Amino acid sequence: MKNEQATPRRLGLAVGLGVVLGCSPFWGLQMLLGVALAALFRLNKLAVLLGAQVSTPPFTPLIIIGTAQTGELLLHGRWLPLTLAEVKAMHPQDLFSNLFVDMALGSLVMGGALGLVLGGLTASLVRKHRESKGREPMLSDDELDALADRLDRLPGQFRSYGGWKVRLDPVYPMALASLGQAKEVVDLGSGMGLMEALFSARSPTAHIRGIEWDEKKVRMARKLLEGLPGVRVEKGDARTAELGAPDAILLFDVLHYIAPAEQKEWLERCARALAPGGVLVLRELDSTASKGNLAERIDRLAVRLGWNRGGGVHAWPIEEMAAVLKGQGFSVEVQPAGRGIWSANAMVTARKP
Repeated sequence: MKNEQATPRRLGLAVGLGVVLGCSPFWGLQMLLGVALAALFRLNKLAVLLGAQVSTPPFTPLIIIGTAQTGELLLHGRWLPLTLAEVKAMHPQDLFSNLFVDMALGSLVMGGALGLVLGGLTASLVRKHRESKGREPMLSDDELDALADRLDRLPGQFRSYGGWKVRLDPVYPMALASLGQAKEVVDLGSGMGLMEALFSARSPTAHIRGIEWDEKKVRMARKLLEGLPGVRVEKGDARTAELGAPDAILLFDVLHYIAPAEQKEWLERCARALAPGGVLVLRELDSTASKGNLAERIDRLAVRLGWNRGGGVHAWPIEEMAAVLKGQGFSVEVQPAGRGIWSANAMVTARKP
């Protein structure tokens, strides 16, 4: 839940909404309203609930008197003859019955102003914290929001998976940076089309063709990408598909489903197909890296459960993959491209002369 709708801007909006609710006189219902409105407006539930804590003790009397005075001033042009000590001494039921209208109006104004400040501060701090990491490129708020709107078209399982995937997996912003101004891209093993959606939004005049052999993922990709010009997803075997002469080929987490000898042949075939100056971007599990064994076991489980299709899992040292491409005359860069238990993942960016 903490990573749900977790762009800096949407986290700021969520905290701001929570602050407005926390200032409202709907005591006992603020948390329920927070969860309901977060779901309605697709905001992070934890951030909304965090913002609502603005009215918890010892701040409760201050919020009550502040909203009541603000509402009274707006409605009647005067201050209430009400002190902080009187607020503390009054029973909540009496406060509710006598001051509800004042507090309801005051909470919109005072809560809105306070929410704007605290929400803006939240967005700024989250953005600065993420930028301070400086380890890899990041997707923008606009890109994540646009993708979230498209993911709403999909069933819950795929919608949830796609939302988490693009936020937790660094391969997408890294690959977009490597693609640069590519105009013809082939994505082999394109899955549910996340890369296609992101690339098309960043390069709307370019063409990207996805090839995927899992029929269910092809259906999801076509729903996700409907209406995008220059994007096509085909059902087929990425190992034998006609490649043409694109200026970029993507291979994300697909090579290891075949034996190393076949992986080498596949890489060489892609290298030959690329146009001069083209780029091959692949991400794979490095079997020699720390946590490589754990990630490999998880991938085997995904194959057995049917989420990923393949003839097994055959991790191959990333340096050997890089050596194959160097042997084709490519300039090669290898970067870490995973987090947590998938920290053994690495991305290879190989450029053809």
